Amino acid sequence: MNIVMADENFANFSRGQNHVNVYSIVVIGFIALSSAAYGYTAANIATTLTQPSFQEDMGLVDNPNASAITGTINGIYQAGAVFGAFLAGWMSDRFGRKFTAAVGNAVILVSGALLTGSVNPAMFIVFRFFNGLGSFLIQNSVPVWIAELAPPGIRGAVSDAHALLMLFGYCIASFVGLGFYFVPGENQWRGIVGIQMVLPTIILCGIYWMPESPRYLLSRDRTEEAWEIVKRLHTDKNDSGPHASATREFYQMRKQIELDIRFRTSYWGIFTNASLRKRAIMTVFLEFSIYSCGVLVILNYGSVVWASLGFDTVQILGFQVGFQSIGLITNALSMLWVDRVPRHWFISFGLGACAVLMAIEAALQSFYLGGTNRGGLIASATIIMLFQATFCAFLDGPTYFYITEIWPSYARSQGLALAMCTFALTNLMWLEAAPYAFEAIGWKFYTIFVVVPAIAAVIIIFTYHDTRHKPLEEIAALFGDAHQVAVYQQELDRKGITMEDMELEPRKENAGVQEVENVDERA
Repeated sequence: MNIVMADENFANFSRGQNHVNVYSIVVIGFIALSSAAYGYTAANIATTLTQPSFQEDMGLVDNPNASAITGTINGIYQAGAVFGAFLAGWMSDRFGRKFTAAVGNAVILVSGALLTGSVNPAMFIVFRFFNGLGSFLIQNSVPVWIAELAPPGIRGAVSDAHALLMLFGYCIASFVGLGFYFVPGENQWRGIVGIQMVLPTIILCGIYWMPESPRYLLSRDRTEEAWEIVKRLHTDKNDSGPHASATREFYQMRKQIELDIRFRTSYWGIFTNASLRKRAIMTVFLEFSIYSCGVLVILNYGSVVWASLGFDTVQILGFQVGFQSIGLITNALSMLWVDRVPRHWFISFGLGACAVLMAIEAALQSFYLGGTNRGGLIASATIIMLFQATFCAFLDGPTYFYITEIWPSYARSQGLALAMCTFALTNLMWLEAAPYAFEAIGWKFYTIFVVVPAIAAVIIIFTYHDTRHKPLEEIAALFGDAHQVAVYQQELDRKGITMEDMELEPRKENAGVQEVENVDERA
């Protein structure tokens, strides 16, 4: 069926797709705790490296190889992330989004315990690898899980819960790092690292009761379970009939999954199919561009960046708290407008603004780095804070939900795995280079983080698609794959499809949803 939808008509339709009930808020909130677990795990290293007790325990004080060890500690995490991303792509399709997230939390729990008990750099480095692997099992499964549970009209805002809770984890890590600095004793750093076990423990105790992605369940012929989840999550009190919105959404999901079974693919198949190859190129380019802004260099080497500006240890830890708190606030605010602005405009503005701010930062550091001009140093610190605010407001969310949106259900986990692999490899490259670059060329290192996002901003605004408000099942049409869209929500809405028309009433013999074949799908 080929139906061309005008944006203005779809906007009117999408207003009926904004239903969120208390149950769905609780579910998304609990699932996103895994994002917070990832955030704390990823960010606690920045404050751990600053702790004098860690420096002494790991033999980094006056060690000529300190930069190499620090670079390896950061880089090995990203190496584990690459393995975690690809493993999650397979696990999510084979065992489900929920199972993959649970395994990720379990790996963080175990590796966190062993990191806490590390007695030398080698042991710490080995378990940082597994820490990264577990973290990216979460990074790859949770955004897909949330997006596949969210209603289309506010999918951007709901999916942004992943980035928001991830930043919450970052923020907690910075507060914990500051607090533990004042704890006496030789093992203060172990408290910072050990706290990462708290959230995975809570999550593993409650994840059993969380609903699986209905799209995954449909792909496994678990139709009854999928219908119960959609009915409970997407029922709107303003529906024209019993479960009307949920009925239409479920019908579209089911028909799409039935069609998608014909298109299952492998990683190799992605690069031999034109439309999937286009998505892959878009995915890799977007992830590389976003994380070539320099945000994780500042996050992981915050102590080096702030120290280079002349601040002491307590001030550095305080700046880390401010840096993460600003990110949390601006990301929360972005949920108010993320579904009001075309996706490609949103991303391009963020990239361009980050490039401008990084250019200003490089210029300020070229004049004031190593000097005593307090005003210049404060200006440099302020620009870094503005950079974080901009990145979190415009780029942190799309890193996950835009990638999830552009991939069809039969390749979505593989697409996000490709994204997270690019994410990890990009950060591995910059994080390994950073300690040497800061020592060798100082502020000039920032010029890379100006050029790449500036070029990307121009390319993205002219070549990327706006996926805002569209059901996941309909986005294939934007890539020239209208034949892969089984049915359009707007068409169902226009025809006034009811529950009775689609025969979704449970039958006594199996108390589930049966065949729904009598809807005319012609344009």
